[in-house]
Amino acid sequence: MLSTRTHKLGFPFSANLRNELDDAFSQMFGKSLNGLEGAYSPLSVWEENSQYHIALDVPGMKKEELSLDIQDGYLILTGERKTVEEREFLHNERRYGKFKRVVQLPDWADPTSVKATLDSGVLTVILDKKLEMQPKKIEIQDVPKSE
Repeated sequence: MLSTRTHKLGFPFSANLRNELDDAFSQMFGKSLNGLEGAYSPLSVWEENSQYHIALDVPGMKKEELSLDIQDGYLILTGERKTVEEREFLHNERRYGKFKRVVQLPDWADPTSVKATLDSGVLTVILDKKLEMQPKKIEIQDVPKSE
C-alpha cells in the first residue's frame, strides 16, 4: 500500500504533532495511524545561502526506482522499495513497498532550477531561490558636489 506524507517547506516539522505520533506508531507497530502500510523514507529540509535542500533517505534504491516531479507548487518524490524475496522473518525492522513524499514549495523557490542527485542511498534535491527573492547588495552612491 502507498504511504504518503506531505510537508510545508519553511514550517517546523515538530509543530505537526499528528505526523510525529504517526511516525512513532509506525516505528513501534509497523503501520501508521492512518492504516497505511509501506516503505517510509525520512527526509530533511534546510536552507543554505540562496538554495533550498531536500534530502531523502532511500538506502539500496537505484535512480530508476525513484521518481521526482514538480506539480502545482509541490515537489513529489515517489518510489518503491521491493523485497528481495518472500521469507518469514524472525525479526524485521526494514520497510518495503511504495512510498510518496510531498513537499509544498514556497513561492520563492524556482522550480526551473531543480537539481537532483543520488549518492550513497541519499536522494538530494536542490532548488534555487527565485532571482528576485535572493539577497541583493545595494551600492551607496556619493552625492555629486555642485561647483
